[in-house]
Amino acid sequence: MTSVLTTYKPSIIFIVRFLLVYSLLVLLYGVYQSHYIDRTDPLTIWVGKTVTAFYRLFPIDAQTIPLTAESGLKLILEGRYVARIVEGCTAASIIILFISFILSIGKPFKKALLFAILGSLFIFLFNILRIVLLGYILYVAPQHQTFAHQILFPVLIYGFVVFLWLVFILKYYDPK
Repeated sequence: MTSVLTTYKPSIIFIVRFLLVYSLLVLLYGVYQSHYIDRTDPLTIWVGKTVTAFYRLFPIDAQTIPLTAESGLKLILEGRYVARIVEGCTAASIIILFISFILSIGKPFKKALLFAILGSLFIFLFNILRIVLLGYILYVAPQHQTFAHQILFPVLIYGFVVFLWLVFILKYYDPK
């Protein structure tokens, strides 16, 4: 039995660290969310403002206005309501997953922490681009909503996260 534990010790340590970091971050995010049960949280509002600012780099009239029946924002392009931006659109859960993995490997810790911070920023920016492109697709080709929202963009954002994990492992991870 001890040889099995010795053999799998690095994997067991990784899993335990991952579960602890992930649980802590999910708990903290849950506490944050609990303050915004009946209204849109500041992170979602910030995402909406960032998305509309990105559209304005191009000649596209964009705005977000609060939803009336639920928390979140209406994304309006050229005067037409095309999508909702809700808490799940912030990529917070994906960033939590990303950080948990990087910090669970944690070797060397300073590089892992820096990579977790920078990677989270890149995921946030990638997510903004995802929302912008999705909103545009819903504006010009609403018939592709299901494919774009449920297949294409989840594959792209999770693929980007896996790419960042691989970059960290191959370039910065030191197993010693």
